[in-house]
Amino acid sequence: MEIDSLLNDLHSPLSTFHSPLGCARRPWILLTRGGSAGRLLRIENRGGAISKLAEFPVARRKHLMAFLVAMFALQTYLVYSDPTGRELPQLSEAALEGRQIWLAKNCQACHQFYGYGGFLGPDLTNAASRLDRARLDSVLTDGIAQMPAFHLTAAQISAVATYLQEMDATGVGQARAPRPNPSLVTAAVRDSFTYADPSEPAARGADIFVGGPCTACHAMLSPNRIGAYVAPDLSLAVSSMRDDEILGVLEMGRPIRGMPPSGLTAEQRHDVVAFLHWLADRRPSLLEAGLVGQELGLPWWEFR
Repeated sequence: MEIDSLLNDLHSPLSTFHSPLGCARRPWILLTRGGSAGRLLRIENRGGAISKLAEFPVARRKHLMAFLVAMFALQTYLVYSDPTGRELPQLSEAALEGRQIWLAKNCQACHQFYGYGGFLGPDLTNAASRLDRARLDSVLTDGIAQMPAFHLTAAQISAVATYLQEMDATGVGQARAPRPNPSLVTAAVRDSFTYADPSEPAARGADIFVGGPCTACHAMLSPNRIGAYVAPDLSLAVSSMRDDEILGVLEMGRPIRGMPPSGLTAEQRHDVVAFLHWLADRRPSLLEAGLVGQELGLPWWEFR
């Protein structure tokens, strides 16, 4: 219908017609009568024909605004009454020096602490727990991927490392799924094969995997970062690759991804593939065994 017809159908002579709000396809318009608060309507314009879709009464808008104000007040109270920050020790002089380098190099433009900062790089609240000093030296000196090389001196790198260590001690920056404990997973695998027939290919493959070079890079139930490369979770390998593809990788390696040839015989490679199938079938129970004692134990609303 045309706009005049729509307004007539509303049975309310309007003294004011406000411009549409929102997108052009489905705008909201505010209709007022005689200077008093009116009704908020959503209309749709299709080929010049306008139709009334929904009505948002003033009383409902007031209730919504009151709810939003109350939620903002509650959030403000929770943030400013939280004693976590006041209970933490002050940064040391060395950490403060590292903080000055952090600010001077504009690290916060890409990285975050507790989720606050740029989003081009990862959150570094707990970087000290997952980066050793050699890796930190390499990243800060030579850069990596889109991160430039800063060519920091040894003293500056030490200051930044101290800063990251003390920030790491303040709490958990991001909610991360706990990683299965490799020792517990290995023990569970060995227990599963305690009474297995030694001639069983999966049992032989488990011995090759656990006692061979595979565990130098791979964890059984989670990806594992090795320098610039990531060794994938092999319990998922058989769901994303065919057996002949896995055998080819074991034979030839993947040099472009940092994996050398395994050096295994053809029979040993087939045994490893049999073990990977066994591992995929028992992944849920092995995960449960590997996550014992790994619960974060944090309240739902924050990470300390």
